[in-house]
Amino acid sequence: MSSEYKYPIKVVSQMTGLSVHVIRAWEKRYNVVEPDRTDTNRRLYSEEDIEKLRLLNDASHLGHNIGSLAALSLSELKNLLAKERSNLPETKVGLNSFSSINTVEEILTECIETVKDYDAKKLESILLNASAKLTQPVLIEEVVIPLVYKIGDMWHEGEIRVANEHLASSVIRSFLFNLLESYPSNNSAPVLISATPRGQEHELGALIAGVVAAASGWKVVYLGANLPAEEVGAVVSYLNAKVVAISLVYPSDDPSLPKELKKLKQILPPGVSIIAGGRAADGYLNSLDEIGALVVKNTKQLRLELDTIRQNKYN
Repeated sequence: MSSEYKYPIKVVSQMTGLSVHVIRAWEKRYNVVEPDRTDTNRRLYSEEDIEKLRLLNDASHLGHNIGSLAALSLSELKNLLAKERSNLPETKVGLNSFSSINTVEEILTECIETVKDYDAKKLESILLNASAKLTQPVLIEEVVIPLVYKIGDMWHEGEIRVANEHLASSVIRSFLFNLLESYPSNNSAPVLISATPRGQEHELGALIAGVVAAASGWKVVYLGANLPAEEVGAVVSYLNAKVVAISLVYPSDDPSLPKELKKLKQILPPGVSIIAGGRAADGYLNSLDEIGALVVKNTKQLRLELDTIRQNKYN
């Protein structure tokens, strides 16, 4: 067994259909496998580890909570899945279609119910299982963003308490931050700074922008919320960043923000692109236009803008 070939996590991700983020999260939270480590602390997985991860991925598609299956042996997992597959309609046996088992709407509904029940662990589990079943663009665009918007609307309309909103935001923030951290840092990649400007306290949009950029090959430095222009400019200059991504969520009519945006433009070195998005961006379109910011409406447009900037700067 000591001579058995071991696989790095990126290869395991391709072989199992699980993202690197999900594999790491399942290890940390549920101890589903215990990979070996190299001298530089990189994970190495056996074929048995890979088979178990594949089986757990299949089980998650059937609606199982990974925590309840983590301690099962390979043979126990195989027997469980064999029984359940035999009872599935023929069209579902292959587990090729996520929508045949759980729709995005069902995931969102379940998330909202867990928020109402103050069940942070269950919300985390739902998001983690969704990330195992969905591609990153679908996960962000069709689950995370609508969930953030829905929770915000419910809070403003008095349907949930401040405590509900804070609990949900805390779980989503942790989930996004872990997702961002799961992307390998390439020192030769162009640097993108993600933050919200002074007066903008809601940071989830900036985190989402960071995740999208990291998935597109950028080296992302996330600075958080409510950051003065001087601080953003200092980091950009120090790291020679090429893009500043800012999120504008609330309020949409801050009279001091246009001055802050203008200051940011003046401080940034020449050639640095500013990308802005978020629910409140439309309230500052004149100011954003004045500083030459690219305003994006969704993550697909963000990816396109980042690809264009990268091609123009490096080709």
